[in-house]
Amino acid sequence: MAEVRSNGRPPVNNDFYQNIYRHMTTRTVRPDQVENTGNNSQEGLIPSFSSGGGALAAITGNAAATSVLASIWVAKQFPRNLAEVTARMSQACSRLSLAQSATYAFPRGGTTVEGPSIRLAEALISAWGNAEAGWREVARHWDPQGADGLGCNVSECVAFCFDKETNVRREIAFTVNHTRDKSEVDSRGRKTGKMLRVPLDSERDVYELCANMASRRIRACILQVLPGWLVDEALEVTAKAIKEGDTRPLADVARSMEAKFLELGVTRDQLVANLGHSIEEITRQDVVRLGKIYNSIKEGMVYVKEVFPPVAKKPDIPAEPLDPTVTDDIPFVNEVAAASSAAEEPQTLL
Repeated sequence: MAEVRSNGRPPVNNDFYQNIYRHMTTRTVRPDQVENTGNNSQEGLIPSFSSGGGALAAITGNAAATSVLASIWVAKQFPRNLAEVTARMSQACSRLSLAQSATYAFPRGGTTVEGPSIRLAEALISAWGNAEAGWREVARHWDPQGADGLGCNVSECVAFCFDKETNVRREIAFTVNHTRDKSEVDSRGRKTGKMLRVPLDSERDVYELCANMASRRIRACILQVLPGWLVDEALEVTAKAIKEGDTRPLADVARSMEAKFLELGVTRDQLVANLGHSIEEITRQDVVRLGKIYNSIKEGMVYVKEVFPPVAKKPDIPAEPLDPTVTDDIPFVNEVAAASSAAEEPQTLL
């Protein structure tokens, strides 16, 4: 009878992982030297790694592969408990700070695009356990046509999510041009309204640009790995936390919301135009909707001008139009007329 552990699963074959580790640390061959016995034994499935650029590359490659195999072995030894996963998810999503940033929403093509944010996805993959998600830069090359013909570097990146327990992995490859948008100015320093793409010089700016571009792809990879029921339950918990967690008066919430959007360059008139009524008349539903729009702008999924277009200022028109035939309604005309009449009156010498 096969041995069964207390959690109901068969024991992990430790000899298999030990053979892999021994094989990796003692043999380093080129890909064309890999031999496969062709049988179904585990020995024929052991991978070999190319030495590539010499001893340093061999040590680095073996260390990275060993780390991955070790993490998989730990995940197999300590499988996740779904009850604990649900408890960790509920505890994290019940926090108001996470609940307020858990979803995004923005108008697009007459409809509203809505879904879980990258912050919620990161919290869920942590609660899921035995998994990792992130991004890395795998290559970099020069594009002579980039940056409007000035030339720029291009990073080739990969966003991924890897469930080490179930061996499920999702990857999304993407490229990032090392450029930024800059407003064109004329010889007098005035903006012409045209946007230029200029190359980036700082490695910090390059990293922040790549990380920003990777965040949405990481979220997509995480949501493909996680089960749908976990995401649905998380959204229910966050919705409940927003409804019951924020006990501040609506007036304070409205002032806080207005201050947050002001940091993004959204004026009070633009908020009023989006709401359809004054800020003093804001409701809880308006707060939730504006919170999702704020998350969308912060994550770079939509531009401010797409959600809050500029509001045209209305000219100051008096309630009752002035009658040009009646000079009593025009103070300036009255003053001029009085001055003229005073100048024309003869002065009597005493």
